[in-house]
Amino acid sequence: MQWGQDEDRPTDPEHEVVAFLNRRLGTGPALLWTEGRNPSGADHWAETLRHRLGRPVEPAPSRPVRRFAAAEGSSLLLFQHRGGSRVRPTGAEAHRGVRLLSGHWLLLPPGCGCDLQCRPGAEPLALRIPTA
Repeated sequence: MQWGQDEDRPTDPEHEVVAFLNRRLGTGPALLWTEGRNPSGADHWAETLRHRLGRPVEPAPSRPVRRFAAAEGSSLLLFQHRGGSRVRPTGAEAHRGVRLLSGHWLLLPPGCGCDLQCRPGAEPLALRIPTA
């Protein structure tokens, strides 16, 4: 995501992710890479985003699942906590895919699922966020 000339990029990863979602939720796909230390754990991120966005946010099972089904009315937010993964979107926005590295976030639009190909030791997190 590009920040405008008249706006400062948030320095806290949590604020940056919330600002990103406030702009892009319900659209997509969109990519964000945060700088600095990112808190770990899908449960932490789900609770933080639930509180800050004021809407339900649910961790999607990511182990051993490596395929996330398309969900109408919900966006899928992927975060690469450690390592690297190749993400191949499925559904309406299907294309060749994108490589996520540590600190990268990928927002997929409603109705779009994905397949993950994770490198050994990779730790991706997945969250579902209703858009309606």
